[in-house]
Amino acid sequence: MGKHSISISHLSAGFTAVLVGYTSSVILVIQAASLAGANSTQVSSGLLALGLIMGLSSMAYSWYYKTPILTAWSTPGAAMLIGIVGEFSINQVMGAYMISAGLIAISGLIKPLTRLLSSIPSALAAAMLAAILLPFCLKAFVPLATEPLMFSLLFGSFMLAKYWLPKYAMAVLLAVAIAYAILADRLSTSLLAQFDLTIASPIWITPEFTLSAILNISIPLYIITMLSQNLPGIAMLKSYGYQAHGTPLLLGTGISNILLAPCGVFSVNLAAISAAICMDNNVDDDPNQRYKATLWAGVFYIIAGLWASGVVALFMGLPTAISDILAGLALMGTLLMCLQNAFGANNYRESALLTFVCTLSGISFLAIGAAVWGLLLGLTHFGINQCKHQIFTNNAKVKQTEYKK
Repeated sequence: MGKHSISISHLSAGFTAVLVGYTSSVILVIQAASLAGANSTQVSSGLLALGLIMGLSSMAYSWYYKTPILTAWSTPGAAMLIGIVGEFSINQVMGAYMISAGLIAISGLIKPLTRLLSSIPSALAAAMLAAILLPFCLKAFVPLATEPLMFSLLFGSFMLAKYWLPKYAMAVLLAVAIAYAILADRLSTSLLAQFDLTIASPIWITPEFTLSAILNISIPLYIITMLSQNLPGIAMLKSYGYQAHGTPLLLGTGISNILLAPCGVFSVNLAAISAAICMDNNVDDDPNQRYKATLWAGVFYIIAGLWASGVVALFMGLPTAISDILAGLALMGTLLMCLQNAFGANNYRESALLTFVCTLSGISFLAIGAAVWGLLLGLTHFGINQCKHQIFTNNAKVKQTEYKK
């Protein structure tokens, strides 16, 4: 096949990356936007803007650097927002998105800031996120008591798909959930009446900036996006032998996020796990040609964004119980990863446990929410332990020196 001809492997890899990314977390993005106070047209606006900016940025970066660079939304960030945004107005939420994006852009310019962020133990950030995710995973099993037949069908389908088609487990679950809702006549007719294939329209939401929203939304969203998406995304590129171009990637995604945040874009960042789909040897034997897979992914992102109205109408028309199951099961893998990272290393366990329990408590003090307090307490505990260990080590060295004398 010629170098400039269309390769099925490039096309299929790009499509798979977008399919996996959307089916595994679009329900979380829609729930986060809805809880922030967005109506169906505003949610569609957010998905339109996300699809366009992810598609265009993936294509632009990949073409310019001839590297498979894939951007995405932050799934952990969306999960975190579900538990926080309901306390603020939609205008305050949009303002918080802009501040978070601004911090990411600044991180691209100020490398010491990125290094400082990297110095935060990943175990503590994982513990904070695990505590945020846990309640939503638990809600996935509540329908077992009220609708056992429906739960058994969805959960059984998910488990079978995890065994036979693990990469497409969420896609299978979505298909079964939608089919069940249609056959059981459980779809919301009022929202389904809005289902069509017309192109979505952008809607501007005037941002409002408040200290409380910045502390409770912007800062956690920035930390989670950097630690769970951007830094792993850069590491993923390096692991496949590609140059990362960290500064322009962070700067470009941050600025584009700032510009489109008032349309509902909460996060545009480097993809990590889904990006690997476009970097594998199966995509192309020549690593220098694999960027064409992310070019195709960009095309599919744009298509998904343009017809976001139909996606939103379909998902928002599902019964709450089905939405809870979809969201909870979609987050199970992320929750497991967070718990493993949080409590895997002995020297971080107590600090991570403090972070986890405090965040899970849901407290609010001095207008600062539980997620921030949990991370602060965990960092304080870890810092004290590090100081104690350093003092003990220094004393031991002094005694050893005196003994030798």
